[in-house]
Amino acid sequence: MVKLSVFIPAYNEGKILEKNILKVYEELNRLKYNFELFIVDDSSKDSTPDIGRKLAKKYNKIKFVRYPNGPSRRENLAKSFQLAEGDTIMFMDSDLSTDLTYLPKLVERIGDGFDIVTGSRHLKNSKVKRSFSRWLISLLFKWFAKLYFGSRVNDHECGFKAFKKDIILDLLKDMGYDNKFKRKMFWDTEMFVRAQRKGYKIKEIPVRWKAGEKSALSFFKELSMVPYMLSLRFRLGKK
Repeated sequence: MVKLSVFIPAYNEGKILEKNILKVYEELNRLKYNFELFIVDDSSKDSTPDIGRKLAKKYNKIKFVRYPNGPSRRENLAKSFQLAEGDTIMFMDSDLSTDLTYLPKLVERIGDGFDIVTGSRHLKNSKVKRSFSRWLISLLFKWFAKLYFGSRVNDHECGFKAFKKDIILDLLKDMGYDNKFKRKMFWDTEMFVRAQRKGYKIKEIPVRWKAGEKSALSFFKELSMVPYMLSLRFRLGKK
């Protein structure tokens, strides 16, 4: 039986963390998966670490990891993948924006031979609830990634992804750890760009997605990643 290593990043999620972690835990049990569930605390300043430690103590399949050097966006989350014992690595956002009924589809598509499977809010059958401004930013970013990097992925940033363990660890080796946190939310896109250049098989699936009340996305805060983003094309070279 395939073992899943599921990672949920958390930054100041004390109000929703316990409820949502237990939702995921119960769903994984209901599906009869062999799994481990990681809470990755990215330097929260609220009750998140206390809740994470409590859950890890109570449930032997829940593990808690805390990083004191964040918030790092995806850097510390990705670093945590090294701890996985499973054959398949998965992560989802702590606000559970993507409906959990789509969780088995990630696993099934990995089982079908895909290297990376991701939820996509830009497919015909996806059902998405978000503000117009967030929709517009997402659409513009999608077309930027397609035109500038030649990406064939429609939704790079959806926080609902699964990977074959050896594939994502190979990509992380290439990407490295951004100690200065210049990469920010661009981590996902860079991962996809590198994966496509290596010929890895990527599958997007339509999902039901609803924007959380507290979004970590701030357009103006993310502007500092632009130099990193633009320079990546030249650092990768022509391949």
